[in-house]
Amino acid sequence: MTDKRLRADSLVTRRRFLVGASALASAPLWARAAASATPDVVVIGAGAAGIAAAKLLRAAGRSVTVIEASDRIGGRLHTDRSIFGVPFDMGAHWLHNAEVNPFVGYGRDNGFTLYEAPETTALKIGARDATGAEARAFEAAMTRAFRAMERAGEAGRDVSPAQVIPDFGPWQDLVHLVIGPNRMGKDLDRFSCLDWYSGTEGTDWFCREGYGALWAHGAADVPVRLATRAETVKWGGTGVSVETDRGTVAARACIVTASTGVLARRAIRFDPALPARYDEAFNGITMGLYNHVALQLKEDLFGLGGDGYFYYRPEPTAAPYPKGFGLLTNVSGSNLTFADVGGGFARELEAAGPAAAIDVALAELRKILGARVERAFVKGHATAWGRNPLTYGAYASAEPGATPLRAVLRAPVAERIWFAGEACHASEWATVAGAHKSGRAVARQVLKSLNG
Repeated sequence: MTDKRLRADSLVTRRRFLVGASALASAPLWARAAASATPDVVVIGAGAAGIAAAKLLRAAGRSVTVIEASDRIGGRLHTDRSIFGVPFDMGAHWLHNAEVNPFVGYGRDNGFTLYEAPETTALKIGARDATGAEARAFEAAMTRAFRAMERAGEAGRDVSPAQVIPDFGPWQDLVHLVIGPNRMGKDLDRFSCLDWYSGTEGTDWFCREGYGALWAHGAADVPVRLATRAETVKWGGTGVSVETDRGTVAARACIVTASTGVLARRAIRFDPALPARYDEAFNGITMGLYNHVALQLKEDLFGLGGDGYFYYRPEPTAAPYPKGFGLLTNVSGSNLTFADVGGGFARELEAAGPAAAIDVALAELRKILGARVERAFVKGHATAWGRNPLTYGAYASAEPGATPLRAVLRAPVAERIWFAGEACHASEWATVAGAHKSGRAVARQVLKSLNG
């Protein structure tokens, strides 16, 4: 059964959070230019927020040094062509909220192939198509779940969806999977209805060449010191100094764009220690986990055309989270399928290793599509953002009770240290555009501070 209404009326009532990744080019592209030895501003991290901040500051005539622990820019935004021979977004893949997403216009202006996400959706119960009655029952469950969350958000209740969503019997695991792991990267007890309710809604688009490739095109003119890990930010005197594994950078101000996962683990130290409210925020606006188990197939087994949404009802288990995937099939017509996994099941598969994650995804598809899956399978790749020490997760959301702590992340420390990134944006969190806008907003604050 294929039913466009299933997606249009229910499955996308709130934004999808599909995080994938990939790279456009090799590291030397961004390491070629020298940065100022004694800059006005030092930016920690060369992802969407850090590059956006650096570009705005440089355009205003300020000297900037950007340091990046990885050997590439982009952070959780990366398009790879080497694994499958086609663009593979290993991190962010969706251009969320196209109406207010600056990368949609940039992509159009610079020759990228952008298009609105199609609406074709399939729902399976085991190896068979769902009946019309079953599809309507699932839609009704999704609608009731979203309405319960919306009522809680409207009422200002900083509680988890698990506290307000009723039990939907045989549909409970699939509702949980779609709303929690496949959107928030968390299970239903790990995020706040109030925080979720604050999110911007809009149309989703794709980029055929890869979101990471599109973003990198506009970032290539910013000098970055790659493979330079920030260790300690000292701010006890005047200005700041950032001690790295490759020396110290002194500046008048510092913008930190590391994820809350990195900051909560104190992988970057602050001397003197930050006020306690910042540690509370790092541990309250926590990283969800969302991974792609990408499968390259010889043909489109799903019959949905390019970029179809394929859902199936996972088998019940004793685990406190659903053990299933949401699938984005035949990505941009490339015969790549993303079996996307989030929350507790994603952590379980990360612990088992990438080969095991691929085997589990194939086993689930064999239950639904039979032996032709094996005949069509070419190779796979599983991302592991939770085990990446430069991210410790995919994107951030508030734990129940922690929604007010987003505002703490946006507050500067002594007008010398600012935080920026998707976790800091009030309404476009968990998106590349939100990180970009956060970086620009913080850069304007820094300029105002520097200008006195």
